[in-house]
Amino acid sequence: MRSKQARTMERYMKAGAEMRLLKSLSARLITDTGSILLKTEQDKLMRAMDKVRQLCSLAEENMFKDYPDLSKDYIDVFYGDVANEPRNEVDKKIIEMAKEVSDGLFTRKGN
Repeated sequence: MRSKQARTMERYMKAGAEMRLLKSLSARLITDTGSILLKTEQDKLMRAMDKVRQLCSLAEENMFKDYPDLSKDYIDVFYGDVANEPRNEVDKKIIEMAKEVSDGLFTRKGN
C-alpha cells in the first residue's frame, strides 16, 4: 500500500470511478454472456466479480480510515451504477469521472 500522503482523495475517487465503471460493464457482460457460456464458465465470471466487490470494500475501508471525517455521501465513491441518476454531489462527481475514463479508452493515442 502506498504511503498515506500518496493516498489522496483524488486517487480514491479516480479508482472508485474506474471500479464503478468496471462493475457496471461487468453486470452487462454477465447478462450478455448468459446465453453463450456454460454455467460453469459463467460461474467463473461471477467469482471474478465477487473479487472486484471485495476489493471495493477494502478500498472503501482504507478511504474512511485515511479520511475519518468524510460524510456518509462518500460511500458513493465505490458503490452505485454509473447509469443511474446521481444521489448526491459525490455520486455526481464519480459518475462524471467514470464517463471521462470511459471516453478516454477511445481517445488514447495508438487506438
